[in-house]
Amino acid sequence: MQAVWFKGHKDKEARRKEVLSYQNAFDELSIILEQNYRKKESVRDYSPGWEHKQIAVNEYNAVIDEILTLLKLNKE
Repeated sequence: MQAVWFKGHKDKEARRKEVLSYQNAFDELSIILEQNYRKKESVRDYSPGWEHKQIAVNEYNAVIDEILTLLKLNKE
């Protein structure tokens, strides 16, 4: 479980139990994200400004990965 789940909480064990109780919802949310928010393909159109488009794709894909990792809890 990532440390971000414990920020601002003094009782780490209670927080761990609380977050783990959300596991079913997180599993369902992960499925929805994987089905509806797929990673975007690399930019293959090398017209002017393609670099900015590729940066946007990279950032989008990174956020999807980070969210899915956050939802995996014990599966790291």
